[in-house]
Amino acid sequence: MMEEDCQVKSNVLLEETFYITSKKNTYYKVKLCDNGLSLHKESNGAKKIEKICISDIIGCRCMRLKKRNAGNCICRPSLSKNNMKDVETTNINEQLNTWDEYDTSTYLYIYSYISKKKRVKTAPRRERLTLTLRFRTFDKYEDNLREASKWRLVIKCLINNISIPKNIINSNYDSLNDLLNASTNDHKKLLVLLNPKSGPGRGRELFQQRIHPILSEAEKPYDVHITKYPNYAREFIKTRDIYQWNGIICVGGDGILFEVVNGIFERQDWENVLKKLPLGVIPCGSGNGLAKSIAYAKDEPYDTNPMLISALSVVKCQITPIDIIRVETINQILYSFLSIGWGIIADIDIESERLRAIGGQRFFVWSVARLLSLRRYKGVVSYLPCDNTHIIIDNKNNNYDKTIRDDAIITHSKSYDDEIDKYCDSGIRESKSCHNVHDDQVPNDIDDLYLDGDEINGENIALETGFEGRRRLDSFYSATSRKSAYFSTGSTSSFRSMENSDNSQKGNDNNNENRIMYGPPTTLPALTAQVPSNWTKIEGEFISVHASYQSHIGQDCLIAPQAKLADGVIWLIIIKAGVKRSVILQFLLALSNGSHVNIPGVDMIPVKAFRIEPSESTSGHITVDGEEVDYGPIQAEVFPSLANVMSP
Repeated sequence: MMEEDCQVKSNVLLEETFYITSKKNTYYKVKLCDNGLSLHKESNGAKKIEKICISDIIGCRCMRLKKRNAGNCICRPSLSKNNMKDVETTNINEQLNTWDEYDTSTYLYIYSYISKKKRVKTAPRRERLTLTLRFRTFDKYEDNLREASKWRLVIKCLINNISIPKNIINSNYDSLNDLLNASTNDHKKLLVLLNPKSGPGRGRELFQQRIHPILSEAEKPYDVHITKYPNYAREFIKTRDIYQWNGIICVGGDGILFEVVNGIFERQDWENVLKKLPLGVIPCGSGNGLAKSIAYAKDEPYDTNPMLISALSVVKCQITPIDIIRVETINQILYSFLSIGWGIIADIDIESERLRAIGGQRFFVWSVARLLSLRRYKGVVSYLPCDNTHIIIDNKNNNYDKTIRDDAIITHSKSYDDEIDKYCDSGIRESKSCHNVHDDQVPNDIDDLYLDGDEINGENIALETGFEGRRRLDSFYSATSRKSAYFSTGSTSSFRSMENSDNSQKGNDNNNENRIMYGPPTTLPALTAQVPSNWTKIEGEFISVHASYQSHIGQDCLIAPQAKLADGVIWLIIIKAGVKRSVILQFLLALSNGSHVNIPGVDMIPVKAFRIEPSESTSGHITVDGEEVDYGPIQAEVFPSLANVMSP
């Protein structure tokens, strides 16, 4: 469960021992250490250590069984009728009146997503693993809740990389309510801007089914605002008090993030916004270039489940700097995070919009059409080359080396020492990734949550140790219950849209020259002036000129293998006219693995700034981050590490 190079430190924060009554001489020593959970299993002299990195854990929650429904026999309760409910912030007096007084247990659910490789030839993937620690050490519920809450708070401190309160390890914590209400999270919510028409048009549905459960498990509250028209997100960011949130999540394609970035630079406080509010991206669109670039930079198995990896980036919220490019055209100033295109790639991107209903396959279909009707573009390309920068050919593919041993799997267990376990006779089921359960419906109220009898799995264990002053009972089991893990966190999140007080056609205004853009001052000459003498100038006909500053411009398009998120380099790809169609076909096919840099006739040049000046006799498309801009002269320069993105 933990990579072999991820060793749990010897600094043990919390520790407990659990016995399994169904197996003689078998017990677990569960330790919570600085960077992970460690489970030491001993059975008849044989030892086995199973570990989970703290970096794979996204959240944890305390639960308790509610009172049994009327009519159930106390000695033989119907397990499928018992409800589980969050007890983290509820007053103790209310708990004693609401929940089952016959069960003094507290259940600590720990949610993790581990890297796993099932077969030698298959790519690794992250799979969801839910551990359920059942605290029934004491004969009083309040004492069990205190113990579980200490584990929970320490885990949350470790997840958020903050200092653990000194008195939390002390078993005689002064106030149980203070412990229950202790929080390590910022009380601000995340701002989610969702494009319901991105990609094949299922953005809202995908967010509710695939992203909400992960945000809920990680206790990340959010506000969702659904975009209503083009440039809605841009106007929202420009006009609203966005400091009420602690991050901006864009759900859709690269287009909605483009709106958000440029909306920020229409604010006078743009610098403060970029500093305080990191940007997150969850792919529901066709291209999804930045989401793939972030995962590629962090060596995450993006292709097996893009939405899961991107959602984990949001909940882990590791801040990573990213380059921003200032773009100037005759009519406007823009800010870009992905790429600028002129030629065949830009044509494919824009003209394939009519096939948006088929998703990402539209790029392949239109590539064939554009190749059969190949165009040439006449103009001048000038650039400022990077100093002491060399192209390093790297045929790196997306086969990740991160593996997990087959024997490093925690055995899911249960205890038959309690009535609630007596009817849990189903076999062990493999824990499932979130993307495999997205057809489940999210309940309207956490009170509707229930734990079915066939959802507690594993070995039978019970605690048989004790210490002075307290009688110990059974205390631990693990479960892979889909419903109990999926629905076990309440949510203070909300779906809403900004009040539509003004005309809904506002975002369709294309009069961009009236926009006032802020941002860092440019170092380039005016677009109408001559380029400096230290620039390189190429004049003639071109098939494609494409500037990329991230590794990918699409999920399956590794256009700049050497690009980093914040390296201060623009990778300029130039293909001059005169090459055969077979070379262009080879180039388009090679974009999937980055080997196009080896093709003769394809020049890849690292630059700091560039200018494209199309001839007046030439027509076509120019794109910035996949969005079409006015056809004509355009220049750009890089500003390293200007913004921050959320990453795994």
